[in-house]
Amino acid sequence: MHHPDIPETTTATPTPTSTGWDGRPPADAPPAPEGAVPFVMVPSEPREPRIPRRIGGLAAAGMIAAVVAAWAIGHQVVATAVHAEAWPVWAAADAAYDEAAADYRETAERAESAIARGDALVGIAVGDLVAEEDRANLEARIDEARELLADRPSSPGIAALGDPGSFAPAWERYADLVSMIDLVPSREEAAARYGAARDVVAGGSLAIADATETLIAGTEARAVAAVEQSPSATVASRVAVDEALAGLRRSPTTSSGDSSRFADLAAAVDELHASHAAEVARLAEFPVRAEIEAFARSISFDVPFDVTWAYEVGGFSSDGYYSGTAEFFQDVDGEGWGLISLTHSIEEAWSFDENAEAVVVHEVGHVQVLREECATIFDGPEFAGDHEVWATAWAIGMGYDLPGAGIEAYGRPSDAQIQASTACR
Repeated sequence: MHHPDIPETTTATPTPTSTGWDGRPPADAPPAPEGAVPFVMVPSEPREPRIPRRIGGLAAAGMIAAVVAAWAIGHQVVATAVHAEAWPVWAAADAAYDEAAADYRETAERAESAIARGDALVGIAVGDLVAEEDRANLEARIDEARELLADRPSSPGIAALGDPGSFAPAWERYADLVSMIDLVPSREEAAARYGAARDVVAGGSLAIADATETLIAGTEARAVAAVEQSPSATVASRVAVDEALAGLRRSPTTSSGDSSRFADLAAAVDELHASHAAEVARLAEFPVRAEIEAFARSISFDVPFDVTWAYEVGGFSSDGYYSGTAEFFQDVDGEGWGLISLTHSIEEAWSFDENAEAVVVHEVGHVQVLREECATIFDGPEFAGDHEVWATAWAIGMGYDLPGAGIEAYGRPSDAQIQASTACR
C-alpha cells in the first residue's frame, strides 16, 4: 500500500509469506522518515467455517424418490395391464375345465346308477325265459363299466390367482403371469382329459343299456313264442302274460321295488302253458261245448273272449232256462276282451232248439260293443248305451228273430234299432 508522504521506492513492500509476518518492517528496511505514520497490517477477523448446503442434498433425495416412485408406478401399471389382458385366457381355460369336470361327474353318477341297475337285473333275470348268453353278456358289460369308472382322470389341482378386479402389488401380478404360463395349458389338457374320460364312461353305460335291452328283448321274444305255442290257452292267461311283459318293460330292475318282474312273467307263462293243456283236454272231453264256442267265435268279428259253463248263470238255473251273461275287461293296450258264461242247458239243447243258439248270439252281441265301429252306434241316439236292447237287436239283425235272442226277456227292439245294429257288421 503506498502512503502519500513516503517517496516511492523500488523496494518491495513486505508481504505475508508462508513463514508468517509479525507486521514490523524487516531489519534491512531503511529507516522510516520523521513524521511517518506507521503501517501496521491488521489480520482480518477469522471467518466462521462454511456450512454445507443441505438444500441441494434433500432435493437430490427427492428426485431419487420420485424416480423410484415413477418406476414403481410404471411397473404397477404395466403389471396390472398385462395381468388383465392375460386373465380372460386363463378364465376361459379354467371355465372349460370346470365344465368338463362337471360333465364327467354327472356321467360318472349315471354310470354308477347303470351299474347298480345292471347288478340288480342280473340278480333277478333267471329262469328259462332268460338266455344264458344274454345274461353273461350283461355281466361282462357291467364289469367293463366298473373298470372304466375306476380309472378316473387326474385333477390339475387348485390355482390361487388374484382377481384382476381387486388390487394386488406388481410382484403378485407378475407371479400370477408366470403361473398362468403353466396353468393355462394344464387346464386345457385337463379339460380334454376329462372330456375323453366322460365319453369312455358314457360308452360303458351305453353298453350296459344295450346288453339290458338285449336280455329283455330276448325274454320278451321267448314269452311271445310261448303265447303263440299255446293257441288253446284262455284269453285271461294270455292277457296275464301281456301284463307281465309290460311290467318287465316298465321296470326291469329292483330300482322301483319291482324285483319280482321276471318271476311274475315266468309264473304267467307257466299258467299259460297250463291253460293251454287244460283247454285242450276240456274241449276234447266236451265236444259240444267245443262246437258252441267255435260257433261263437266265428261270429265275433275277432273280439277275444273266454267261455265258461255252469249249471246256474245270472240267477237262472239249467232247469227250464237258457241263460247267459257277458262281462268286459281291458288289456294292457286298452283293448277290451270278454267273458261269456252259459248254462249247461244250452249245451244240452244245442242240437234241436234254435233258441239255445239265439242265446249264444245274443251274448256275442254284447261283446261287440268292444269294437269301435259298434261302440259308436251303441253310444248313439238309437241305443243310448242300453246293453240288452243292443244285444237283442244285434242277434235279430244276425237272423235270430227268436224269443231266445232276448225278445222274451227284454222285448223286441224297433226296426230302426235292428237296422242300426247291422251297420257295424
